[in-house]
Amino acid sequence: MTAQMRTGPAARDPEFRGIDPPALNQVVRQLQDAQNAIQGWLNAHRPPPGVSAAGYRQADQVARWAADQLGMLSRRYNYAVTHPSPGGGVDAPPPPAPSPAPAPGRPGRAPDGTPRPVGPPPRRTPPGPTPRGAGDIGDFPTRQAAVRAAKTDALTVVAAVQDGRHVPDPVWKHLKANADDPDYTEELYERLGPASAADLLKAAGGDEARVDEARVKAVRESLGMSSHHMTMDAKWLRAFLAEADRAGVRPLAVQVLTGAGMSERTRAAVAELGLREPGAAAPRTTTVA
Repeated sequence: MTAQMRTGPAARDPEFRGIDPPALNQVVRQLQDAQNAIQGWLNAHRPPPGVSAAGYRQADQVARWAADQLGMLSRRYNYAVTHPSPGGGVDAPPPPAPSPAPAPGRPGRAPDGTPRPVGPPPRRTPPGPTPRGAGDIGDFPTRQAAVRAAKTDALTVVAAVQDGRHVPDPVWKHLKANADDPDYTEELYERLGPASAADLLKAAGGDEARVDEARVKAVRESLGMSSHHMTMDAKWLRAFLAEADRAGVRPLAVQVLTGAGMSERTRAAVAELGLREPGAAAPRTTTVA
């Protein structure tokens, strides 16, 4: 147990359950190394005909168990670094958990739903324990389960827009329920891309006479959460705004981007574009004679 756990929230509350992100990250890396070693041995030592495969099957079961644990632990890690405790000392995410090795039979490609390394912004203070991720981790037990749900919803959104239909109510229900889910939101907007994300916002906003505030809020919160793990830079934002402009919802898009809880790097990209909430006063300048 780290010194922070002994002197931090756990020292004040014996019932405290928390995660130390760097420590969990190290556990994930060690488990990944073990899973890679076992899988490598299995691939190189298949039992020859006529020889009992009992030991091979046991080792394969261990490898599968490790893969399952990686999905769960990666999800807890993502929750911990994107839901810092106000007093826990987590100001910015430490390096993300490593991507698991390629799936058997699919060289060079990691299984769907594995965490992708994304360079985090500079950390201002050492990360400390946070209760998020130690208990409830949302509607999905593993990252892979969250990714599958997000993939299905993204495909549904794209199909509905292409066919000129309303985005189905179940998608909005899922988005509202999982707007703060780092794995679900990352996969959703990775799949949608900036153009379809703008279409989703148009479906939520409609025209000014019938804006669905609850749906707009879900888009704003989920878009902000996704920025902590996916690359949402100035290029992505420009494409999103261009599509929102074509769809007639640019003011709403600007409002969403400036009001969302973005990552530090995405906030910097928003500032680079000079975006301000509609109606906000422009920065005052001073002319020196």
